[in-house]
Amino acid sequence: MQNSGSIRVTIVQNNPDFGQVEKNMTSVESLILDQKDPTSNLVVLPELFATGYQFLTKKETSDLSEPEDGPTFKFLSRLSRETGAVVVGGVPIRRPDGVSNGALVVSKDRLLVSYDKVHLFDRERDLFIEGRSPLPVVETPFGLLGVMICFDWLFPEALRSLALSGATVVAHPSNWVLPFGPQGMILRSVENRVFTVTANRVGTEARGGLPPLRYIGESQIVSPKGEVLARASQSEAQIITAAIRPSEALSKKVAERSDFFAQRRPELYHPGLSKKED
Repeated sequence: MQNSGSIRVTIVQNNPDFGQVEKNMTSVESLILDQKDPTSNLVVLPELFATGYQFLTKKETSDLSEPEDGPTFKFLSRLSRETGAVVVGGVPIRRPDGVSNGALVVSKDRLLVSYDKVHLFDRERDLFIEGRSPLPVVETPFGLLGVMICFDWLFPEALRSLALSGATVVAHPSNWVLPFGPQGMILRSVENRVFTVTANRVGTEARGGLPPLRYIGESQIVSPKGEVLARASQSEAQIITAAIRPSEALSKKVAERSDFFAQRRPELYHPGLSKKED
């Protein structure tokens, strides 16, 4: 059932030290609980928020991976109890055939869903297995929540699939390094008429002689009309929050007679050149 009221959304933008899982979890928890009012309805953490991102080898990825019910699930469960929120965070998930770049959605002591990233970015393709299941939409107290991870956003079909499945809010754990992500997600929100909640990280990683990765921050909460309701800094670990009304994302109308979901023409959306009739 869709909640017609207002909810509080929280993003944690952190700066993890690679491999220091417990330290990074403690830092995230402190950021949240140091708020005057830490209660929320939805908390979103970045991609791989506790491990760091710049893995060097598959062994390193495997060593830092966890089962779905591992330490990260337990940590997110504790955050959920402390804040009252549904909590979403990125974690390397141990699967039978390898390690996924994954995300968990947790409410109190329940794992609502896990997601294995479908679109792997650059060197991730050497380290993680690709997700094989559709991007998830899960029932929450405030309505249907969609989940995608970082590079998924550059594939328009990804967020569109979540919106077509009824998601009104999309949690988007990220480790953005490309500078156009924040502006691009504004368009994704508008073209799907959904709230998007992108949790990015900050800082720089330069490990094992690899080119340095500088994370751009700018975590943001965007409305279905493209309004940036909150945006974090480019360099500081911080919390941002916004009040949203998920029911506003139920209507796909931009004018009285223009509903761009009802007017979709999927039978015409296919690749190929048009042929001129003789």
